Amino acid sequence: MSTPPPSTAPPTKSPSSISRYDSSLGLLTKKFTSLIRSSLTGSLDLNDAAASLNVQKRRIYDITNVLEGVGLVSKRSKNIIA
Repeated sequence: MSTPPPSTAPPTKSPSSISRYDSSLGLLTKKFTSLIRSSLTGSLDLNDAAASLNVQKRRIYDITNVLEGVGLVSKRSKNIIA
């Protein structure tokens, strides 16, 4: 009995798959802080940020909780940070 040769083709990813780095909180935080910096008023609506970054609002809350904890942002209202 002979065994088939092992496949030498690299595994393929579907075009819609996202790498772990692309969905990391680190990269998302960089994108989020750039949204804040580009804001004319210095404040940002978290619903708009979640839609703009195409992520769940929970991920935005993770970021804002840390940034608020270290004193980099503060909440103006339920969904607005500055």
